[in-house]
Amino acid sequence: MRIGSVDIAYEERGTGEPLLLIPGLSMARAMWPEALIDALVAAGFRVVSMDNRDAGASTRIDARAPDVRTSLLRSLAGLAVRTPYQLEDMAADAFGLMGALGHERFHVVGASMGGMIAQTMALARPERLATLTSIMSSPGGRRYSIGKPHALRTLLQPVPRERAEYIEQLVARFRVLAGGDGALPFDEPHARFVATAQVESGITPSQVARQLVAIFESSNRRLPRIASITTPTLVIHGACDPLLPLRGARAMAQRIPRAELLVVRGMGHNLPAPVLPLLAGAITTHARTAALVASRSPRPAITP
Repeated sequence: MRIGSVDIAYEERGTGEPLLLIPGLSMARAMWPEALIDALVAAGFRVVSMDNRDAGASTRIDARAPDVRTSLLRSLAGLAVRTPYQLEDMAADAFGLMGALGHERFHVVGASMGGMIAQTMALARPERLATLTSIMSSPGGRRYSIGKPHALRTLLQPVPRERAEYIEQLVARFRVLAGGDGALPFDEPHARFVATAQVESGITPSQVARQLVAIFESSNRRLPRIASITTPTLVIHGACDPLLPLRGARAMAQRIPRAELLVVRGMGHNLPAPVLPLLAGAITTHARTAALVASRSPRPAITP
């Protein structure tokens, strides 16, 4: 689907209320487990899963790769970060896609960077969002965006040239991000499926760098603003997440008015199969509750 200057790849399944799934850093839409999508479709949602710009089958941006380490240090120091595009541009892609599909008002569910994009959408066009669900994400800010160093290092590794080696690197990364003590058993077959889909989509170091730096650029700007989010919000986070700390999820739920927090035992920075029924149920309940509340109050007008 052509949205502005980029092509955004997507899949749409089911009937009923539209619900958009936004993936994380450099991830294609294959990161969303089929079991989760099936459960959401069975619950009565029309599920749209998208590839962000610079990922999956969507357009690659023609821009030099920024220096990731320098950008990270500048962000941690509270300094401005230069980036080829911002999370606001990625949010505009998502709004454009849903509008082109005829969905003027919809639920949005984002994971990791996708959660940050979803937060940005709630800040930019709250009248278009029925609910916001932010999974294993961060509200921004140094304290809430930096987890364990060994997990962050997995994102900064040089990208191998060989396909098989790259798949193995991604599987190893997913193993680390799944968490350590207390985490659910690592599902290597599913991790290998997702890693293979990633590599076959043409993932490159430049693409990863551009999206990482977009995250860094947004971090300090987004944190002071999230208290103004009015969209009914559900924050879901794994108790064993080594990449983005649980304290960030708690801070997000505390700062966003009337937000709810679900901490999932055994879940790391991933979507393990045993917790998928819980996640689908929580997302569905959140949407139904918000709809009930909205039916009792005037709906804000959608502005062009």
